[in-house]
This record gives sequence, C-alpha cells and structure tokens, in this order.
Amino acid sequence: MGRILSIDYGMKRIGLALSDPMKIIASPLKTLQAGKNAQETLDLLLKEIASHDIETIVIGLPLHLSNEESEISLLVRKLKEDLETKISTPIILWDERLTSKQVERLMIEGDVKRKKRSQHVDTLSATLILQSYMDSL
Repeated sequence: MGRILSIDYGMKRIGLALSDPMKIIASPLKTLQAGKNAQETLDLLLKEIASHDIETIVIGLPLHLSNEESEISLLVRKLKEDLETKISTPIILWDERLTSKQVERLMIEGDVKRKKRSQHVDTLSATLILQSYMDSL
C-alpha cells in the first residue's frame, strides 16, 4: 500500500511530508537543502521518492491571494514537468496559500524560538499541505 509524499518547494529548502499507509495522517519527513541547480534538486527529490513506496505526490502551489501565479509557482510547475519526465507517479499541484504563515503563527503561539521555527517551517508546511489534500479526498 503506497503513501503520499508532499513537497513544499523553496529555492533554498524543500520540506517533505509523508502520509501513513492508510492515507489518514500526514507526518513531517525531512527538509532537503536545494541543490546548486535545478538538476541537482531534481536528483535529490528523485532519490527521496525512490526510497519510499510513493503512489502519489502532492506539490504545494504558491499562488498570490489574487489567484495569480507567483515566481515560485512557475518554478513549481517546472518541477512538476521535470518530475513527470522521470517518473510515472501521479503528481498533483495543491493550493498552498498562507500555509507557511499558518505554520509560523502556530509555532509562535507554541512559544517556539525563531531558530527552531526556521528549521521546521518547511516540513511542517509540507505536512499541512498533505493533510489538507488528504482531508479533501
């Protein structure tokens, strides 16, 4: 029984989250440091995908509140295209507007220090994206 992998893509860091086999609970997996170029980043993600039994990938799509594309959303669409040329796993783009802000607010309310917040915001954002996607199913 495969799992769902969620990706919160960033230029410096990439947050990953993984579902349980029943696809009910999302859990943080890890934060990857982005590669020096797009190909290196793609290779890092492919390695991570290959190390788990992934049946679906959900990538957070950061749109502006006006529903327009952002600079990062164009990079996310390119990442999706690049992944699709290498793997046959279905890839879904999921609206992630305000996800990082929600995570940041929750950590501040939980009295998490700034340094700790920066270390965990990417994986927790990926987890929130994944849980939102699974809740919609």
